[in-house]
Amino acid sequence: MEFSENQLQDAIVRARQGGPSFLLLLIEGLRSARDAERLSQAMLAAGPRLWLELDVFVRRDYRCHQRKPVPYRALELLLDACRASGYVREAAVAAMSEVDDPVVLPVLALRTADWVPQVRDRARRLCRQHFDDAPARVITLLAPIAYAVRARRNGDWLANAVDELLRDGPPEALTAALSAEDREIRRSAYEIGVAAGRIDADRLVHAALTDPDLPTRLRCAKAAIRTGNAEVPHLLLASGTAGVRAEAVKALDEPESAFSALSDRSAVVRAVAQQIVRRHGIDPAARYRELLAAHQPPGPAVLAGLGETGTESDGDLLRPWLTHPTARGRAETIRALRRLGCSAPLLPLLTDASSTVTRQVTLSLRQEALDEQVLWPVLWGPHPPHVRRAVLRLLRAHSTWTRITADLRMLRDADPDLCTQARADLDAWLAREAATSYTTPQGAQADALSTLLRENEVALGADRMRLLRFHLGLPG
Repeated sequence: MEFSENQLQDAIVRARQGGPSFLLLLIEGLRSARDAERLSQAMLAAGPRLWLELDVFVRRDYRCHQRKPVPYRALELLLDACRASGYVREAAVAAMSEVDDPVVLPVLALRTADWVPQVRDRARRLCRQHFDDAPARVITLLAPIAYAVRARRNGDWLANAVDELLRDGPPEALTAALSAEDREIRRSAYEIGVAAGRIDADRLVHAALTDPDLPTRLRCAKAAIRTGNAEVPHLLLASGTAGVRAEAVKALDEPESAFSALSDRSAVVRAVAQQIVRRHGIDPAARYRELLAAHQPPGPAVLAGLGETGTESDGDLLRPWLTHPTARGRAETIRALRRLGCSAPLLPLLTDASSTVTRQVTLSLRQEALDEQVLWPVLWGPHPPHVRRAVLRLLRAHSTWTRITADLRMLRDADPDLCTQARADLDAWLAREAATSYTTPQGAQADALSTLLRENEVALGADRMRLLRFHLGLPG
């Protein structure tokens, strides 16, 4: 059976997702591969999880015990180095010294933590030789496995060797690790490189601004600031990461920069700026009031900032912006009013076209004693799903029996998602709350629930009907 390149790629993807059958498919692909170079590239990009699972699978699954011919020597060694026999694994590791194919390196890394000392020692000597001969080439291939097996018994040797290479090895090894696709390698490289003083401020600033990994961006931002270069904080202010901008504002620690950061889109940055402004004897709320008066309409961050620093008396300044032209502006206004404990006519905004606004309205209205009769017409009105979901949340929060009534009414709704949610909520109530509901509905409410149960008998099923009648105190 011969595998095309696309079939092999598919086998690798499926094997990474897990499952013995996919790993077996991958092994068959290795045995029948026609293009060793492309196969090597695909395997090396697969990540450490695949290698760990492949190692266990080849050793344990009986379908892999029979050794079949493999067209390429490197692939044969790759499989042999994972077999159950220590003699076979040791021979495969020994033969790897004669093969110049990087595809064997991840398995070689695994064998440095082998439980057989002879296999382990031979693999370690060969890894050390690779580090000496081509450190920049092999570090990005060995390091992912090294960190993946670090917690194993005998597994810390290679990880320590990688760390040593990053700390004391040639600069090109560290440079390769800093540019690696694997985020764990980059994290370790920056952590070790910063501690050893091997990374300059320009490289740190570049990483703080562009690295795709958030912890790495934050670490590099802090390290760049610690270099003492006065330009660094100003450069970091342009970052798209709130934590990096916050570190820059904190490092500058001056009113001018803090004033600009008061209207930052991130609450984290605003909090740092507000603290700096207060430390310089200025009330940030006063600054927000000035910005609110100066810009029409005000930016959403200004509305949010006033909510973070103002008082209940600022409600009159905020209420007009419930009609802010942007959804974010309306949402921030609602949030600010809620924080300050200010009342506002929010019910009309429950049907806002933006789900973000509706979510904030729901959070605010849940704190009020809302008449459920004003919500039912909204639930049945021609509104988008996010509005109806919000109304359901408010009804469920009103009282237990209103919650059950709403769920029963939604079981036959035209929206299948809302039907599913209603059934799930009923099941959740029966499983976790019904036993501690020590009251039962009375009068007209009991009659209405009894009618709804009869109407939904088919949708509920016999078991659910029996439980609901029991907990609601209704006759069968």
